[in-house]
Amino acid sequence: MSAVLNSSTPLTFSAAPWDAADQAMGLRELPGPPTELPIATRRRRGFTPQMQDARASVSLHDDEGVLRWIYEPPPSQSIRGRARRASFFGLGDALKRFEFQDIGPNQVTQGLTQLDGHLTPQQGMRQWINGALVPAPAPKIKEQRTLLLLHGTFSNSDMWFEQLGATVSGQALLKQWDAVYGKNILAFDHATLSVGPWLNALDLHQNLRGVTGPIDIVCHSRGGLVASWLLRLAPVRVKQVIFVGSPLAGTSLASPYRLRAALDMMANVANALSLAGSAASTVFPLAAGAAGLAKVLGKTLKLGAALPIADVAVALVPGLASQQLTSNNAESQRLFADLWLVQPKFAVVTADFEPNVDQPIWKFWTRFKNIGIQIANAGADIVFPGANDLVVDTDSMTYMGLPAQGVPDVLTLGKTAVTYHTNYFRDAAVVGFLASKLK
Repeated sequence: MSAVLNSSTPLTFSAAPWDAADQAMGLRELPGPPTELPIATRRRRGFTPQMQDARASVSLHDDEGVLRWIYEPPPSQSIRGRARRASFFGLGDALKRFEFQDIGPNQVTQGLTQLDGHLTPQQGMRQWINGALVPAPAPKIKEQRTLLLLHGTFSNSDMWFEQLGATVSGQALLKQWDAVYGKNILAFDHATLSVGPWLNALDLHQNLRGVTGPIDIVCHSRGGLVASWLLRLAPVRVKQVIFVGSPLAGTSLASPYRLRAALDMMANVANALSLAGSAASTVFPLAAGAAGLAKVLGKTLKLGAALPIADVAVALVPGLASQQLTSNNAESQRLFADLWLVQPKFAVVTADFEPNVDQPIWKFWTRFKNIGIQIANAGADIVFPGANDLVVDTDSMTYMGLPAQGVPDVLTLGKTAVTYHTNYFRDAAVVGFLASKLK
């Protein structure tokens, strides 16, 4: 199996996920008032009005078959006053560019809050009634069985019904849920970047005060940490929890030293999935999350530079800092420092996504995962040291702490080229597993 990227072959680029992210999130901003430069600068040979643009940018470039994010400061700030100097990075012209008013380190929190507002626009509790999610800030469910759904990073609760409604098996599961739970299906929309999951859990507990019957929880990705903190801190009547692709022990994607590479990797994954014809709903979270974080953190991370990243960079994103691997994550250490207050039945779904790297759209994958076949200078790009589902390390999905919270019932999808982090609920095996547990 060849892992060598052919630098003479241009990368095939799909604009679709980036256009969708821009339309939904307003990544590209219109120019504001021009920056007033000294008259001597404006009289220089080669001066153009574009050099007074006050907007910075992040852009995607082809680096020998791998997409790279590049941050560029406003042209008015560049030393020589050149509007765009992509050739400075040796990566040629931009494949996609987003211009915006510059975001400095002291504006990161505000930027993350705005990003959460785009990715999860209807935050709070919602209830599934007559085929639609409606706001339910303080649901009252007395002694009846309730289903609670918790989404993951870059996502929102619409995901559940879009994914399950896309397949015959998923539609059957929705009918089963309707028969078992009726109107008692709740979905909690929570910010995933600007706050940590333990804060989400406090908000969730407040929203559950009127629910006095037994609760079943299905959680995806980071939603598993929200559920875990709820069990750790609150005396809720949870009877079972099903974790699907959850970073219970953290994820390598949130490593402080790999954040730049992680953003590059997510861009490449979104591009490959789009080219492979994957459903837009499974591609959008990765593209929107990568582009949004590149915009907010571009200046802080110095995207495109060879300078090392300080630990403080990932610490600026509470939702990511909470997902660092347990060995160096104070939050996770406290999450598992003692037995959780509530001890329900546990079930876990895991996968090891392994694309065919002989296919041109997936050749980049050898640059981001250590699969035993490496190319020159690829070490700095490695995000995942082993098995993963494109976002979470597979081993992390079954971690239950020491002392263990219990022995979960595990559905292992094993190596798969079709099921990955954002499309678990289109997999018939996963849907069947959920149906067997929630009946």
